[in-house]
Amino acid sequence: MSLVISSALVLAGAADGLSLDHPVIGWHNVVTSATIVATNEDANYPASNLANPATHLEWRANNDGVQYLTVTTNEVDPIDYLAVAGHNFFSEAIPTSVEGFIDGVWTEIVEEVMLPDDGPALYRFDLQSLSQVRLKMQVASDSHLPRAAVVYVGKLLVIERRVYVGHTPLPDGIKTSVANGRSETGKFLGRIVLGQWRESTVPLSLISPAWFRTYMRPFLRDGRDLPFFFGWRPQSYPREIGLGYLVDDPAPAPVGPSNLLAFDLKVSGIA
Repeated sequence: MSLVISSALVLAGAADGLSLDHPVIGWHNVVTSATIVATNEDANYPASNLANPATHLEWRANNDGVQYLTVTTNEVDPIDYLAVAGHNFFSEAIPTSVEGFIDGVWTEIVEEVMLPDDGPALYRFDLQSLSQVRLKMQVASDSHLPRAAVVYVGKLLVIERRVYVGHTPLPDGIKTSVANGRSETGKFLGRIVLGQWRESTVPLSLISPAWFRTYMRPFLRDGRDLPFFFGWRPQSYPREIGLGYLVDDPAPAPVGPSNLLAFDLKVSGIA
């Protein structure tokens, strides 16, 4: 799991005036089955699967060479991220980068990187209007073909305040369901892992009511039923990105003496 920040964004800073270490939520998504295409695809694993948030559905390439996943946007609303989950870019040693179609030319907007693992990855770039954006994958041979399950492209929700304490990053919030085997005399016979997932609670406080109503309400209204990408301290801890979903409805309440809002985001998912 990792977050890759373009060098231009690091130099310029976030467009909204908040630091690059404020938590980010990638829920706004313009990818649909009609807006994403691949250079090539296995007939049984088409690129349209990438528009489905279910991570058991995949796109798979069926040829080597440079591969692209290209997303066409509406060109009006600015975007600043591309995220992918359920991929094999690390295990198959596939370098990746992000390009935008700017003034009629494909231009690199996130530099080439080798991801540190096969967990969820988020590429963050300058907020801008782009007619198209694409993920570039440099495939060495047909024995190392890329695959992915989910792709999001959109505008990040940058949380107004940072998170300092009371939060377990998703990679560390491991939950395991097991069946332990014991003999009649109590001997340990081993155990079977039935499932594993991640859970975390994100405590948010000192949130201004105006900011909550403008930015958080749309996420809670439209994004509560869909997975989202989340980074709690993106610049300091870029390897602690997860893909999760809300498991409880947040209940914002004013807290004295400031009367600013406080609430928790309870998240479950993969990292």
